[in-house]
Amino acid sequence: MIADKVPLTLAHLTVQEVPPEDAIAIAAETGFQYASIRLHSPRPGAENLSTRELDEAVQKALLVSRESGVLVLSIEALVLAPDTDIVTYMPILGAAAKLGARCVLVVAFDNVHSRMLDNFGALSASASRLGLGLEIEFMVFSGIKDLQDAVQVLTEAGSPNDKIVVDVLHLLRSGGGPGDLQRVPAAMISQIQLSDGPRHASPECLVKEARFDRMFIGEGEFPLAEIMSRRPPAVPLALEIPAERLRLQGISAQERALRARRSFETFVEHLSSDGA
Repeated sequence: MIADKVPLTLAHLTVQEVPPEDAIAIAAETGFQYASIRLHSPRPGAENLSTRELDEAVQKALLVSRESGVLVLSIEALVLAPDTDIVTYMPILGAAAKLGARCVLVVAFDNVHSRMLDNFGALSASASRLGLGLEIEFMVFSGIKDLQDAVQVLTEAGSPNDKIVVDVLHLLRSGGGPGDLQRVPAAMISQIQLSDGPRHASPECLVKEARFDRMFIGEGEFPLAEIMSRRPPAVPLALEIPAERLRLQGISAQERALRARRSFETFVEHLSSDGA
């Protein structure tokens, strides 16, 4: 069964109002093997952790991870912007290494390709020295807009430790589809993030949808069965399903994570019964 063969990650965005240690605990309580946690926000104007707060967050997350057995897969999210100073990201890379994460997620909001590539290369070199890789997340409203853009960055950077996270929502919103997964070397993909939604969305809604308004698996029109059939074998799957509408109704983070997990299990059962 697919659910038994592929480790499942709870993405912090699904339970974004809770601190990192609680995201790990919720992952354990709701049947996930991994968690991705956010130690740095990519959102404009966000207030990020001080050095002391970061150290405290890492110690708390480490304790919960060790006690629960849920491992930290990746750390989010560093930004490549016109004014990026890579040195300021060293504490986040150090935190990721302490937590045993495989990679650190990177998004780009710099439309000057050469500068963005230089910053990516410098960040990659620093991450590599700590035994970490970077994972690029492409988004149609960012400087790396689609899967092919992400492949181009990795190819030009020539950094074998770095990969691409394929968020199904961003794949579809950038004009891609299931077949694109087979046009990219499997070794380039770090994880596939699943959610659901309407097949099309208006451009002015894309940021809000991505950050706050996704559907559980099976509730929308995404071609998820095709995604699953064409995904590279053994690539980790993550559930990234922020549902602010439910939080505002008083539905707890734990309950939303559980709904996400159960929606995935129901989806897998349907795949199995259909012979997919």
